[in-house]
Amino acid sequence: MIFYEGQLMVLWRFSDLILLLFTGVLIQNILFLLFAAGHRFLEKKLSMCDIRRLMKLVLWYALILLPAVAGIVMFKATYTKFGPVSKWIGKGGESEHPLIYMNLESFSSRTAYGNHWIFLVILCVWIVGILVKGMAPSLRTRRVLKKLKRTKVAQPDLALLGIVRRLEKELGIKKEVEMIESPLLSVPFVTGWFRSRLYFPSQIRDEVERELLLCHELTHCRCWDGFYRRLLFLLGDLYWFNPFMHLFANYFVEVSEMACDEEVLEKCSSQEKKLYAKLLVSFETGEDFLRSAAALTGHAESGLERRLKNMKKKETKRSRRSVMLVTAVVLSMCPLATVSAASGVSVLQDRIIKMTFPNFEEEMNGIQNTLTEEVDYEDLGETRELGIHLGARGASIDTTLNGTGAVVVETRALKKGDEILFTVWGDKTTDKFRVGWKDSSGKTISVTSTDGEIFHTFTIPKDDTYILFIQRTSSGTVHVTGRVSLK
Repeated sequence: MIFYEGQLMVLWRFSDLILLLFTGVLIQNILFLLFAAGHRFLEKKLSMCDIRRLMKLVLWYALILLPAVAGIVMFKATYTKFGPVSKWIGKGGESEHPLIYMNLESFSSRTAYGNHWIFLVILCVWIVGILVKGMAPSLRTRRVLKKLKRTKVAQPDLALLGIVRRLEKELGIKKEVEMIESPLLSVPFVTGWFRSRLYFPSQIRDEVERELLLCHELTHCRCWDGFYRRLLFLLGDLYWFNPFMHLFANYFVEVSEMACDEEVLEKCSSQEKKLYAKLLVSFETGEDFLRSAAALTGHAESGLERRLKNMKKKETKRSRRSVMLVTAVVLSMCPLATVSAASGVSVLQDRIIKMTFPNFEEEMNGIQNTLTEEVDYEDLGETRELGIHLGARGASIDTTLNGTGAVVVETRALKKGDEILFTVWGDKTTDKFRVGWKDSSGKTISVTSTDGEIFHTFTIPKDDTYILFIQRTSSGTVHVTGRVSLK
């Protein structure tokens, strides 16, 4: 849809939204597969902290910029130009309206199936999948967190709280982290969108162990890992049918854990590093009820071996220039993949439509219902300009008829023998409306809808200026969509 002089022109249909959805999935998978194919190279050239930072930028791109850029590219591929470049004569006098130039074909611009019920069903299935896929884990996580709050230690450990507050200052965390101790826990973790909550096992009493574990979890807080994890799982709920999205989310959890390991061990002695590794191994025996919310902790058995290997890796110095270069190359792939994939999908859609519907207007003309053309000299009432131009490929219509006056599709000079094909329909079979033309002498030729639709071709009898219109003939509001073509 576009805005022109305060008027909203809706050009996209359900088919366009579905295609944009699957195009977005395609682009995401291209980016995620690039990460999967190049993760060894990235881990060699970048630290885990750098990879985590890079993945956060890719996440924001996939969430906001990707659908916006893909949508613009696909829209422009079909509707190439808008502009007040021509004038039409309406009841209120001469006025300017945008011409719509079309390039590639789409289901909504070429056929009558842009709002077909199949596309609506697909949208409904997608929305139901979001609710089911998103609600089940959320409810399970809420049950776990409520149980931990109910069983939390009544009197907080002041020594533990003191370590937390000291580490907050050392790490530069300005907002205090809420502490919850529970005897049910064997694994500490952090959760929360904007305010972090740290859940800590009350049975861990050793001060060195506490220091190491709290430093790890508070590093998550400083880097907003809890927020980004929830954002990733929200994106996974939106694209619940895309397995690569879940693989990307799991890899981010793994990378964020290893990044925090690197930051914690940076200032640790060899003895503390051994103790830290033992603590990680001990977390494999976490409580079953917490394993049902594994996304909270990040302590998955499959990632333990990777974390231990990463801890043993010899630290190498990486130049800032090489890090920035690799980051820039990866980020430049995002818009490149988006534009390429969106353009390719638009071209593919154009070819499929031209192969499937080579003579759509002619077919509609061949099966059009037997409508009788009626003649009258009545006034069209207070008209409203639709503001479109019937170019070489016609124009799409999406308007609401809510008054007695007619909606003017276009006022233009036509020659004898020109044909105007109306392929329009209402939302309901009971909708009543008419379409037709009015010449300069006031003569009107029109046909009235049957079963809420009109497939009809008007043949122009003489050279003249004609008003092409749509007008409601029943009470209530009638929403009309379709296409008008000039032959």
